[in-house]
Amino acid sequence: MGHSPSIAELAAKQTAFNDYLKTLESQLDQKAAGTEMELQNLINNTYKTDGWHHQVYIKGKKTEFIRSSDWSLDNVKKIIGAVGKAMFGNSKDMPNGINMEAETEKMGAAIKGMANLELYMTSKVFDVLSGVIESFGSSSSLTYNTELKTEPLGNGFRLFAAVSADSFKSTEFFNSDSISEYIYTFEVHFSEQEASQQGSITITKLYEDQITAFVQKSEDLLSQLENDRLDPVQYQSLADEYQKMIEAARAKLKALETSPQSHAVVSM
Repeated sequence: MGHSPSIAELAAKQTAFNDYLKTLESQLDQKAAGTEMELQNLINNTYKTDGWHHQVYIKGKKTEFIRSSDWSLDNVKKIIGAVGKAMFGNSKDMPNGINMEAETEKMGAAIKGMANLELYMTSKVFDVLSGVIESFGSSSSLTYNTELKTEPLGNGFRLFAAVSADSFKSTEFFNSDSISEYIYTFEVHFSEQEASQQGSITITKLYEDQITAFVQKSEDLLSQLENDRLDPVQYQSLADEYQKMIEAARAKLKALETSPQSHAVVSM
Protein backbone atom coordinates (compact mmCIF):
# COMPACT_ATOMS: atom_id res chain seq x y z
CA MET A 1 0.00 0.00 0.00
CA GLY A 2 1.11 3.57 -0.60
CA HIS A 3 0.59 6.25 2.04
CA SER A 4 0.80 10.01 2.34
CA PRO A 5 3.43 11.02 4.96
CA SER A 6 1.04 11.52 7.89
CA ILE A 7 -0.66 8.18 7.23
CA ALA A 8 2.74 6.49 6.95
CA GLU A 9 3.76 7.87 10.33
CA LEU A 10 0.62 6.49 11.97
CA ALA A 11 0.99 3.15 10.22
CA ALA A 12 4.53 2.79 11.59
CA LYS A 13 3.35 3.28 15.16
CA GLN A 14 -0.15 1.87 15.52
CA THR A 15 -1.31 -1.67 14.91
CA ALA A 16 -4.92 -0.50 15.22
CA PHE A 17 -4.41 1.99 12.43
CA ASN A 18 -2.93 -0.66 10.14
CA ASP A 19 -5.92 -2.86 10.84
CA TYR A 20 -8.18 0.07 10.00
CA LEU A 21 -6.45 0.55 6.62
CA LYS A 22 -6.73 -3.17 5.85
CA THR A 23 -10.47 -2.99 6.53
CA LEU A 24 -10.86 -0.01 4.19
CA GLU A 25 -8.82 -1.77 1.50
CA SER A 26 -10.96 -4.89 1.78
CA GLN A 27 -14.17 -2.87 1.53
CA LEU A 28 -13.07 -1.05 -1.61
CA ASP A 29 -11.73 -4.28 -3.12
CA GLN A 30 -15.18 -5.82 -2.72
CA LYS A 31 -16.90 -2.80 -4.28
CA ALA A 32 -14.47 -2.79 -7.21
CA ALA A 33 -14.44 -6.56 -7.81
CA GLY A 34 -16.46 -6.24 -11.00
CA THR A 35 -14.16 -3.51 -12.33
CA GLU A 36 -11.26 -5.90 -12.77
CA MET A 37 -13.48 -8.19 -14.85
CA GLU A 38 -14.51 -5.18 -16.94
CA LEU A 39 -10.84 -4.36 -17.44
CA GLN A 40 -10.16 -7.83 -18.82
CA ASN A 41 -13.16 -7.47 -21.13
CA LEU A 42 -11.79 -4.14 -22.36
CA ILE A 43 -8.42 -5.75 -23.09
CA ASN A 44 -9.94 -8.69 -24.96
CA ASN A 45 -12.38 -6.56 -26.96
CA THR A 46 -9.71 -4.02 -27.93
CA TYR A 47 -7.64 -6.64 -29.71
CA LYS A 48 -10.52 -8.88 -30.79
CA THR A 49 -11.99 -6.15 -32.99
CA ASP A 50 -9.02 -6.26 -35.37
CA GLY A 51 -7.97 -9.83 -34.68
CA TRP A 52 -4.63 -8.72 -33.27
CA HIS A 53 -2.40 -11.02 -31.23
CA HIS A 54 -1.21 -9.47 -27.98
CA GLN A 55 0.93 -10.28 -24.96
CA VAL A 56 0.92 -8.78 -21.48
CA TYR A 57 4.23 -7.10 -20.67
CA ILE A 58 3.63 -5.38 -17.31
CA LYS A 59 0.75 -5.79 -14.90
CA GLY A 60 0.11 -4.69 -11.36
CA LYS A 61 -2.20 -3.39 -8.70
CA LYS A 62 -1.52 -0.74 -6.09
CA THR A 63 -3.58 0.84 -3.32
CA GLU A 64 -3.02 4.42 -2.22
CA PHE A 65 -4.39 6.11 0.92
CA ILE A 66 -4.30 9.90 1.04
CA ARG A 67 -5.46 12.20 3.83
CA SER A 68 -7.55 15.03 2.35
CA SER A 69 -5.53 17.74 4.08
CA ASP A 70 -2.24 16.59 2.48
CA TRP A 71 -3.53 15.16 -0.80
CA SER A 72 -0.77 14.28 -3.26
CA LEU A 73 -0.02 11.92 -6.12
CA ASP A 74 3.71 11.68 -5.36
CA ASN A 75 3.56 7.94 -4.68
CA VAL A 76 1.67 7.28 -7.91
CA LYS A 77 4.28 9.22 -9.87
CA LYS A 78 7.08 7.24 -8.19
CA ILE A 79 5.42 3.95 -9.13
CA ILE A 80 4.99 5.05 -12.76
CA GLY A 81 8.61 6.21 -12.87
CA ALA A 82 9.84 2.87 -11.53
CA VAL A 83 7.80 0.98 -14.11
CA GLY A 84 9.23 3.19 -16.85
CA LYS A 85 12.80 2.52 -15.70
CA ALA A 86 12.07 -1.21 -15.60
CA MET A 87 10.62 -1.13 -19.11
CA PHE A 88 13.73 0.61 -20.42
CA GLY A 89 16.24 -1.70 -18.80
CA ASN A 90 16.41 -1.14 -15.02
CA SER A 91 14.03 -3.61 -13.38
CA LYS A 92 15.80 -3.90 -9.99
CA ASP A 93 13.58 -1.27 -8.38
CA MET A 94 10.22 -2.59 -9.60
CA PRO A 95 7.61 -1.78 -6.90
CA ASN A 96 5.98 -4.61 -4.96
CA GLY A 97 2.76 -5.79 -6.55
CA ILE A 98 3.89 -5.01 -10.10
CA ASN A 99 5.26 -7.74 -12.34
CA MET A 100 7.08 -7.69 -15.66
CA GLU A 101 6.69 -10.66 -17.97
CA ALA A 102 9.60 -12.13 -19.93
CA GLU A 103 10.48 -9.83 -22.80
CA THR A 104 10.10 -11.40 -26.23
CA GLU A 105 12.44 -10.64 -29.12
CA LYS A 106 9.78 -8.52 -30.84
CA MET A 107 9.04 -6.60 -27.65
CA GLY A 108 12.74 -5.90 -27.19
CA ALA A 109 13.06 -4.62 -30.73
CA ALA A 110 10.03 -2.36 -30.22
CA ILE A 111 11.50 -0.93 -27.02
CA LYS A 112 14.85 -0.25 -28.70
CA GLY A 113 12.93 1.69 -31.31
CA MET A 114 11.63 3.96 -28.56
CA ALA A 115 14.96 5.36 -27.37
CA ASN A 116 14.56 8.72 -25.59
CA LEU A 117 10.86 8.10 -24.94
CA GLU A 118 10.92 7.00 -21.29
CA LEU A 119 10.01 10.51 -20.09
CA TYR A 120 7.30 10.82 -22.74
CA MET A 121 5.70 7.49 -21.85
CA THR A 122 5.81 7.89 -18.07
CA SER A 123 4.33 11.38 -18.37
CA LYS A 124 1.60 10.02 -20.63
CA VAL A 125 0.69 7.29 -18.14
CA PHE A 126 0.56 9.83 -15.32
CA ASP A 127 -1.68 12.04 -17.44
CA VAL A 128 -4.11 9.15 -18.03
CA LEU A 129 -4.32 8.18 -14.35
CA SER A 130 -4.51 11.74 -13.01
CA GLY A 131 -7.20 12.51 -15.58
CA VAL A 132 -9.34 9.72 -14.16
CA ILE A 133 -8.80 11.02 -10.63
CA GLU A 134 -9.76 14.55 -11.69
CA SER A 135 -12.99 13.20 -13.15
CA PHE A 136 -13.91 11.86 -9.69
CA GLY A 137 -14.06 15.42 -8.36
CA SER A 138 -12.93 17.06 -5.14
CA SER A 139 -11.21 14.81 -2.60
CA SER A 140 -13.25 16.43 0.17
CA SER A 141 -16.52 15.26 -1.42
CA LEU A 142 -15.33 12.03 -3.05
CA THR A 143 -17.82 9.17 -3.22
CA TYR A 144 -17.32 5.69 -4.64
CA ASN A 145 -16.38 5.86 -8.30
CA THR A 146 -14.57 3.75 -10.86
CA GLU A 147 -13.37 4.23 -14.43
CA LEU A 148 -11.56 2.29 -17.16
CA LYS A 149 -9.05 3.73 -19.63
CA THR A 150 -6.94 2.49 -22.52
CA GLU A 151 -4.24 4.51 -24.26
CA PRO A 152 -1.64 3.59 -26.92
CA LEU A 153 1.91 4.25 -25.75
CA GLY A 154 3.66 3.71 -29.08
CA ASN A 155 5.41 0.92 -31.01
CA GLY A 156 2.62 -1.55 -30.26
CA PHE A 157 2.49 -0.99 -26.50
CA ARG A 158 -0.83 -0.02 -24.94
CA LEU A 159 -1.88 0.88 -21.40
CA PHE A 160 -5.06 -0.52 -19.88
CA ALA A 161 -6.04 0.89 -16.49
CA ALA A 162 -8.85 0.74 -13.97
CA VAL A 163 -9.05 3.24 -11.13
CA SER A 164 -11.50 2.87 -8.24
CA ALA A 165 -11.83 5.36 -5.41
CA ASP A 166 -13.78 6.09 -2.26
CA SER A 167 -13.41 8.26 0.84
CA PHE A 168 -13.85 7.54 4.53
CA LYS A 169 -14.16 9.69 7.64
CA SER A 170 -11.82 8.89 10.50
CA THR A 171 -13.06 10.21 13.85
CA GLU A 172 -10.63 8.00 15.76
CA PHE A 173 -7.41 8.88 13.94
CA PHE A 174 -7.85 12.21 12.16
CA ASN A 175 -10.48 14.24 14.02
CA SER A 176 -13.07 13.62 11.29
CA ASP A 177 -10.70 14.46 8.42
CA SER A 178 -11.41 12.21 5.45
CA ILE A 179 -9.13 9.61 3.88
CA SER A 180 -9.25 9.09 0.13
CA GLU A 181 -8.45 5.59 -1.09
CA TYR A 182 -7.51 4.75 -4.67
CA ILE A 183 -6.98 1.35 -6.23
CA TYR A 184 -4.99 1.30 -9.48
CA THR A 185 -5.07 -1.84 -11.59
CA PHE A 186 -3.17 -1.67 -14.85
CA GLU A 187 -1.64 -3.75 -17.61
CA VAL A 188 0.66 -2.86 -20.51
CA HIS A 189 0.20 -5.12 -23.54
CA PHE A 190 2.21 -5.45 -26.73
CA SER A 191 0.80 -6.19 -30.18
CA GLU A 192 3.00 -6.53 -33.24
CA GLN A 193 -0.01 -5.86 -35.49
CA GLU A 194 -0.82 -2.62 -33.70
CA ALA A 195 2.82 -1.56 -33.99
CA SER A 196 2.78 -2.09 -37.75
CA GLN A 197 -0.49 -0.17 -38.15
CA GLN A 198 0.58 2.90 -36.23
CA GLY A 199 2.07 5.75 -38.23
CA SER A 200 5.52 7.20 -37.64
CA ILE A 201 6.35 10.56 -36.11
CA THR A 202 9.58 12.25 -35.02
CA ILE A 203 10.52 12.02 -31.35
CA THR A 204 10.80 15.81 -31.10
CA LYS A 205 7.26 16.20 -32.46
CA LEU A 206 5.96 13.90 -29.71
CA TYR A 207 7.52 16.05 -27.00
CA GLU A 208 6.35 19.27 -28.66
CA ASP A 209 2.77 17.97 -28.76
CA GLN A 210 3.00 16.76 -25.17
CA ILE A 211 4.18 20.16 -23.93
CA THR A 212 1.28 21.84 -25.71
CA ALA A 213 -1.19 19.35 -24.23
CA PHE A 214 0.19 19.74 -20.69
CA VAL A 215 0.08 23.55 -20.86
CA GLN A 216 -3.60 23.26 -21.82
CA LYS A 217 -4.07 20.74 -19.02
CA SER A 218 -2.68 23.23 -16.49
CA GLU A 219 -5.17 25.84 -17.68
CA ASP A 220 -8.00 23.32 -17.41
CA LEU A 221 -7.00 22.56 -13.80
CA LEU A 222 -7.44 26.23 -12.91
CA SER A 223 -10.89 26.21 -14.47
CA GLN A 224 -11.82 23.13 -12.42
CA LEU A 225 -10.63 24.86 -9.25
CA GLU A 226 -12.74 27.93 -10.04
CA ASN A 227 -15.77 25.68 -10.62
CA ASP A 228 -15.18 23.74 -7.36
CA ARG A 229 -14.50 20.49 -9.22
CA LEU A 230 -11.09 20.34 -7.51
CA ASP A 231 -10.25 21.54 -4.01
CA PRO A 232 -7.19 23.81 -3.52
CA VAL A 233 -4.95 21.01 -2.23
CA GLN A 234 -5.73 18.79 -5.22
CA TYR A 235 -5.27 21.67 -7.63
CA GLN A 236 -1.86 22.62 -6.27
CA SER A 237 -0.60 19.03 -6.26
CA LEU A 238 -1.70 18.38 -9.84
CA ALA A 239 -0.58 21.79 -11.13
CA ASP A 240 2.88 21.29 -9.62
CA GLU A 241 3.23 17.85 -11.22
CA TYR A 242 2.20 19.11 -14.66
CA GLN A 243 4.63 22.04 -14.38
CA LYS A 244 7.44 19.62 -13.53
CA MET A 245 6.54 17.45 -16.53
CA ILE A 246 6.42 20.49 -18.83
CA GLU A 247 9.85 21.62 -17.66
CA ALA A 248 11.29 18.09 -17.99
CA ALA A 249 9.85 17.71 -21.50
CA ARG A 250 11.27 21.09 -22.54
CA ALA A 251 14.70 20.10 -21.24
CA LYS A 252 14.49 16.78 -23.08
CA LEU A 253 13.37 18.52 -26.27
CA LYS A 254 16.26 20.97 -26.06
CA ALA A 255 18.72 18.08 -25.69
CA LEU A 256 17.16 16.18 -28.60
CA GLU A 257 17.24 19.16 -30.92
CA THR A 258 21.06 19.14 -30.76
CA SER A 259 21.23 15.37 -31.23
CA PRO A 260 21.05 13.34 -34.47
CA GLN A 261 18.41 11.17 -32.75
CA SER A 262 15.96 14.05 -32.94
CA HIS A 263 15.27 13.00 -36.52
CA ALA A 264 14.46 9.44 -35.50
CA VAL A 265 10.89 8.25 -35.98
CA VAL A 266 8.78 6.11 -33.71
CA SER A 267 5.57 4.26 -34.43
CA MET A 268 2.61 5.67 -32.52
